[in-house]
Amino acid sequence: MARTLPTGRPGQAIAVALPCIALAILWTGVLMPLTDWHGERAGQLEQRIALAQRMEALAVSLPDLERRAAAVSSSGAGERALLRGDSDAGASAALQEHLQAMFMSAGVQLNSVETLPGEEAGAYRRIRLRVSFNASWPVLTALLNTIDSSSPAVLVDELQVQPALHRISTAPGLLDVSCSISAFRPGATRVSAP
Repeated sequence: MARTLPTGRPGQAIAVALPCIALAILWTGVLMPLTDWHGERAGQLEQRIALAQRMEALAVSLPDLERRAAAVSSSGAGERALLRGDSDAGASAALQEHLQAMFMSAGVQLNSVETLPGEEAGAYRRIRLRVSFNASWPVLTALLNTIDSSSPAVLVDELQVQPALHRISTAPGLLDVSCSISAFRPGATRVSAP
């Protein structure tokens, strides 16, 4: 028995459906991935153009920045912002002495001081200490203002403040404070290879 193709309305429906199905397969299998690929490439191109424009702007501003850095260096203003010391250990000791003087003048005693490893930061070495102490809110804010305006420059990071409720002898309103304190010293001078 030979099968024949449908005729009439069912044949017309199949005749219309087959090209639609073929177009849907072509769209999802070929055209949609191509448009997605094109969109991704266009996004990458936009990012590269923006990066090139930023780099060009930085390159244009470099001579001015070098001129300003030379002016600061020749005036010695930058040196006052740095720790003294030929090694991380010496700079760390200088930072501890500087902090103890600031804390004593604020009437705060350090509970603990932990020396953290030094890190390279461009042409400088970052010297870090982790400290903990107790202070009231007004004393803490005054101490943070003193640290902010100190010379050499000192940065406070990872500040954690909690009510000091775990001690029996703690005065009301006293806070447990811990933070990381950083300062910078000149880094090792690099000699470029000939």
